[in-house]
Amino acid sequence: MTFFLRLLPLLIGVLSLPVAADTFVAKQSCPLYQSKNKLTNPNEVMTVPGQAYPVLELLGNPKRPDWVRVTTAALESPERWVAAKCGNLESHPAKEAPARCDISGEQDSHVLALSWQGAFCELFGKGKPECKALDDTATSTRWLSLTLHGLWPNKSACGTDYGFCGEVKHKAKGFCKYPDIALSDAARDKLALVMPSADFGSCLEKHQWWKHGSCQQMHADQYFIEASRLTGLVNESRMAKLLADSSGKMQSTATLRQAFTDEFGKQSAKRISFHCSRGLLTEIRLSLPATLDASLELKHLLARQAPELRDSCPASFLVDVPG
Repeated sequence: MTFFLRLLPLLIGVLSLPVAADTFVAKQSCPLYQSKNKLTNPNEVMTVPGQAYPVLELLGNPKRPDWVRVTTAALESPERWVAAKCGNLESHPAKEAPARCDISGEQDSHVLALSWQGAFCELFGKGKPECKALDDTATSTRWLSLTLHGLWPNKSACGTDYGFCGEVKHKAKGFCKYPDIALSDAARDKLALVMPSADFGSCLEKHQWWKHGSCQQMHADQYFIEASRLTGLVNESRMAKLLADSSGKMQSTATLRQAFTDEFGKQSAKRISFHCSRGLLTEIRLSLPATLDASLELKHLLARQAPELRDSCPASFLVDVPG
């Protein structure tokens, strides 16, 4: 028994250890042995300084192994032993799998996107039924309010790619090609007031639901009613009234942002962004928290944690006249 106890440290010293490194990087030219005990080296294979060899096995002290078995390019016995002092062991953490961007309920914020309909129709919407209606009723005060583009759940790890979390996995060839959405009459009526496309039949609501709405956990009725409510709250703001009064005139991001923060608090300054194309204001976006509580006023939602937004407008821009 005493003899065995004396021998035990020696036995431990030659036991194979779990591989704690991915590669062995040679510092110098050293023999690569087929058998470390017999020191056999068929074809006199040597390590190449600076070259990394995949590690298969370690022998010796866990912190300072004596031998390392590596994979080499040798034609005969490619798995070889090399003295550990010949180089360094290096570990490389495994790469994380890319984030899934089509799993519902993983949002960490929302963006409420609101369009200035006159500029949208001028630049992007010619021929759409809602834009024809705007031309026919250009003097209606309806077109002096912001309209709902979408309410977008976002996942920061996905950038702008978080979407299509339901049965539809790709953008349809046309908005009206998406499957129908089960909406109550009450939800449709509220939506028609703030989303002209839904009112005039060009089906933006279908695209918004299948691309964005499917990635949060409210059902379609709740989702569109909440999006409509938030749009209404923005349109009741001083900033929106100032925007309507500026129709046909130049306006500045600083003036509109100041009106917004005067009403909703300093923290809201970076929760709103202004977006332009060809010198026209086309869209306003609000950054909102991951969870939307329909009982909260806009000021309280804007006070919660959400990403900062950046403008794409210049300092001054034209607020387009409808029609």
